[in-house]
Amino acid sequence: MKDFRKVDFSTWTTDPGMAARYAPIHGMVTELLNRIDPGGYTNMLEHLLAEHKPESIGEAHVIALMADLSWRIRGCFYLEDEMLKQEMEACGPKNMRKSKGGALLPKLSRYQSRIAREQSRSIRVLGLFAKNRKYAEARMAATLLRSKPCTSVIQ
Repeated sequence: MKDFRKVDFSTWTTDPGMAARYAPIHGMVTELLNRIDPGGYTNMLEHLLAEHKPESIGEAHVIALMADLSWRIRGCFYLEDEMLKQEMEACGPKNMRKSKGGALLPKLSRYQSRIAREQSRSIRVLGLFAKNRKYAEARMAATLLRSKPCTSVIQ
């Protein structure tokens, strides 16, 4: 059994180099999502919290991270669609490789891949939380079965 406390969280959204590299795309994703679905993130977070029912602060943090990452991935799909539409309207499909949007699409793809990897990690960590809780409950039940039943009122 792998312990969730040994998972390396340093590669997640705390890397300042990654944040600086993808800041323009993150800003575009955020702006687009706020315009398209302003209350969507709150609804998604409430749905995930209701579905997983966290029992610790760590679990709640991982669920909030999952909501954030899912929201960003959704924004990437919207942004990619928006960029392709604008480029096709501006210069046509034949000249799209020469345009500015053609250079942003690979960067957006790398950003989306990075977020998908982080989301996969958060899902695994959430599974480890559930597995550890299940084993703790099983140990508690086994301990209760081994103990002698109380037969006296004084005990």
